[in-house]
Amino acid sequence: MNKNFLLLLLLSTIINLSSCSENSPETSETNFQNEKAELIALGSYPDYYYNLAQELVYADRREEAAEAYRQCISTSPSQTFVEDAMFKLSALYFENKQDTLAYALMDSLIARRYTWLEWYKQVDEQLLQSTPYQARLAQIDSLAQLSQDPKNCRFHYEDVAHFITAFKKSSQNWEQAPAYFYHDYFAPASKALYFYQKYKIQSSAHLFAYRVEDKQKYFESILPNLQKLPEQETLIRSYLDQFEELYPAAIFPDIYYTVGCFNAGGTSSPFGLLIGAEMHSKASDSDLSNFNNWEQAVVRDFANLPLITLHELVHIQQNENFENLLGNAIYEGAADFISALVCGQHINEHVHTWANPREAEVWAAFKKEMYGEETYNWIGNAEEAQDQPADLGYYIGYKICEAFYQKQSDKAAAVQAILKIENWQSFYEQSGYGV
Repeated sequence: MNKNFLLLLLLSTIINLSSCSENSPETSETNFQNEKAELIALGSYPDYYYNLAQELVYADRREEAAEAYRQCISTSPSQTFVEDAMFKLSALYFENKQDTLAYALMDSLIARRYTWLEWYKQVDEQLLQSTPYQARLAQIDSLAQLSQDPKNCRFHYEDVAHFITAFKKSSQNWEQAPAYFYHDYFAPASKALYFYQKYKIQSSAHLFAYRVEDKQKYFESILPNLQKLPEQETLIRSYLDQFEELYPAAIFPDIYYTVGCFNAGGTSSPFGLLIGAEMHSKASDSDLSNFNNWEQAVVRDFANLPLITLHELVHIQQNENFENLLGNAIYEGAADFISALVCGQHINEHVHTWANPREAEVWAAFKKEMYGEETYNWIGNAEEAQDQPADLGYYIGYKICEAFYQKQSDKAAAVQAILKIENWQSFYEQSGYGV
């Protein structure tokens, strides 16, 4: 086993804590519990055994680390922690020539479609060339190919179901809401929700509970729609099929529906598409009286759910190497433009309704800022936009893509060019927009 594979055991930030040192006989249970709390608070994951294993690997105490990983696997309610512990334990087993145990974990992770299966290719040459290992690498490559067929795209609703459980309990006793949201929503989180909490929600179960309580009436009004999410799947799958016809090279990752606190309508992740369902489940009687400008602008009717799903699917296909406002606007506008080709509409129809009669004026203002890095006047600016709709950058990006598309005789090649832009300024210049 080479060093690169073992270093995968140390991907998370290592914090040099005293918890791996020998405890004196006088150490009280209270102090032990404090050490556990410290590892949970400061470790890479909010899981004691996982973080302890990381510390033990760092201290080169591998047998104890293996036992800590086993404890994580058997006790953690989180799929994320369990699968990562399984992978790292398998690496320890391979290192110790315990191949039977290692292969059992590897097989289980392949069956689970573990997100980081490609890490298994970073091993020493002898193991990499062995027949049993090669057979498993072939299975991993086959899984990667599944994403090229929309029929293999899986829809995940379990996080929303967990949220509903936690919300209903909290509605009966808001003082206990942080505990309910922790135990019923965040603790059993899918790997996608764990990513979403860490990078989008960015709050503890306590703060999350307070924010949900503040919007209790709204969440009560959208519960029926949250429960009906699977009813949108047939329409969304028809859009996936149409998108494949439009762009045969498309990939179709799994789709996860989660619930945040108006943090993001949707985003991409290593695990697939993440859709903030609370932002696309507004009902006709939803109370928005205590919503700020941003929240009022971003919550959409339930019918919008398929459109945001397609918008985010387009982003999965794109390069995200833009460095200025122009590139960011084209990146977002392209997602709307391709969505319109597939669905006949997109998520920013209201922006276009306002901007179309003012197109020259909007373009003149955008042109002054388009090579700068600041985007707050044009993208994600619902709080600042007072007398005009937010996200006018999406509109300009759409218009640039539309102009490019209309100039091309080969429409299939035009779609591919839009989805694979490398040089955003060159693409803009080729479009001829605004000339």
